[in-house]
Amino acid sequence: MPSRNYRGRIPLRRFVPRVDDELERRSLLSASISPGTTADVRAHDRIGGVGWRKTANIVYPTVAGPVQRLDVYTPLGHAPAGGWPVLVAIHGGGWRRYGKAGYGERVARGFVSRGFVVVAPNYVLSAHDHPTWPLNLEDVQGAVVWTRQNARVLDINPTRVVAIGESAGANLAALLGVTPTLAGSAVSPQVNAVIAFSTPTDLPALSVQSRLAGLAARQFLGGTPSQVPANYVAASPIDHVASGDPPMFLVHGIEDPLVPDAQSKAMAQALAAAGVPHRLVLVPGGHMLDFPNRYTELIPQILEFLNAAWHS
Repeated sequence: MPSRNYRGRIPLRRFVPRVDDELERRSLLSASISPGTTADVRAHDRIGGVGWRKTANIVYPTVAGPVQRLDVYTPLGHAPAGGWPVLVAIHGGGWRRYGKAGYGERVARGFVSRGFVVVAPNYVLSAHDHPTWPLNLEDVQGAVVWTRQNARVLDINPTRVVAIGESAGANLAALLGVTPTLAGSAVSPQVNAVIAFSTPTDLPALSVQSRLAGLAARQFLGGTPSQVPANYVAASPIDHVASGDPPMFLVHGIEDPLVPDAQSKAMAQALAAAGVPHRLVLVPGGHMLDFPNRYTELIPQILEFLNAAWHS
């Protein structure tokens, strides 16, 4: 089995302070804002009878040095004993497009009213002649570590951190499930469960199955599978599945023209072989399933799945 360790550049713990007093708590919740930005903390309308707050553009540290930003969506009111569970919402876009705002709010509208905090990070995006592996993964690992470091401030349960993503974001979410360590961090970047939609799981196979997805992977990883084979293996969750990995809930459209459902089927087989709890749900539709705006019937299934995982 390929190595599961990814080499960081600068120890993450150097950049992730704990927030231990009320003054620092206020500083966190008012966030680090870019010049000219106002109304960084906004109370939103009630959703499903639950009021919620969005705290936008909080700076979180990264392994490589440059900082990224994330948004936090929090239910108003008192957290349950032990803290809220957390969804780390990772946007898709072929590892090269989009950002945290649209996907984070979409996930928040589906889950904040059900008692979840949602943390939506940005991560570095690839560009032509600018591959970004493994920085994309290291960024979202940093977001998980930041979330756990600030568990008391956020009133969250650091043992119930779930990665949710779609497409390229699902690839990174799945990697958060199968990657247990981050160089320089004493806090685990591995999440406690994964919810993944339309997931690229085997990137060498995907480059053969889908021309467009193969082009995105080539830009992301810096070449073809024959040119940078180690990158393709490192970025393929299927190659890192091991006994003891967290439960995974996989959803895939059976008509997906970009990432064929064979990718999630193969991942389910690998999880089964390793004895990892999982569920594969195949649904009608193509690539961008727009969950949870659509397929809302999956929400109770996901909640049941997570509840079983946490009480097993």
